[in-house]
Amino acid sequence: MIGFIQGSVLFLEENKAIILTNSGVGYTLFIPFSTSTTIKENDNVKLFVETIVREDSITLFGFKTKNEQDLFNLFLQVNKVGPKLALSIISTGTPSEILSSIASNDSNFFKNVSGIGKKTAEKIIIDLKDKIKKLNFGEIEDKTVPENAKKQIKEAEFGLTALGFNPFIVKKTLAKITNLEQKNAEIIIREALIIINSEKNE
Repeated sequence: MIGFIQGSVLFLEENKAIILTNSGVGYTLFIPFSTSTTIKENDNVKLFVETIVREDSITLFGFKTKNEQDLFNLFLQVNKVGPKLALSIISTGTPSEILSSIASNDSNFFKNVSGIGKKTAEKIIIDLKDKIKKLNFGEIEDKTVPENAKKQIKEAEFGLTALGFNPFIVKKTLAKITNLEQKNAEIIIREALIIINSEKNE
C-alpha cells in the first residue's frame, strides 16, 4: 500500500496529477484543489498518499500536508461520503476553515459542495463534531467567509469564465489574489487578468 510519493509532475488537472517517480513509473493521484493550485507541471513534489482499495479498483489520493490527509480520512467515516466527495470537501477550504464550519454548525458551508444536500451536511456536523476535538490542527478559526464575499467571488469566477478562461485556470488564479474576501467582483476580475497576462509573458 502506497503511503508517500516523491517525483515530478508529469500531468496536472484541477483534481488529478500524474507523478513520475525516479524509477520511471508514473502514478495517477486525485488531489484537492489546494494542492493543484500550488504545483505545476515539471515541479518536484512530495505527497502523502491515501490508498483506497475496492474490489474492482485501487485509487490513490495525494495531499501536500498530513492534516489534509487526516481530514480526508475523517470524512470517510461519515455514511454516504465516499473518497471523491471527501476530496471535494477538502477542496473547499483550509483544514482550519473546514473544522471551524463543523464546530460552528455551519451546514451551509458543506451544502455549497456539489453532491451534498441539507441532510448530508447536517450529518457531517453531527457525526464529526466530537471527533474533530481529537485532531491537532492548531487553533480553529471562528470566522467564516461572509455571504457577500462569497457572492463577489462567485461573480468574479463567472465573469472570467464568460471571458473564455478555463475554470481551472480561473480558480488557480483567484487563489493567488491577496485579501480576496475583501474585494468586490470588479476588482477581483481586474487583478485576475493582470496575473493571467503576466504569467503568459513569463
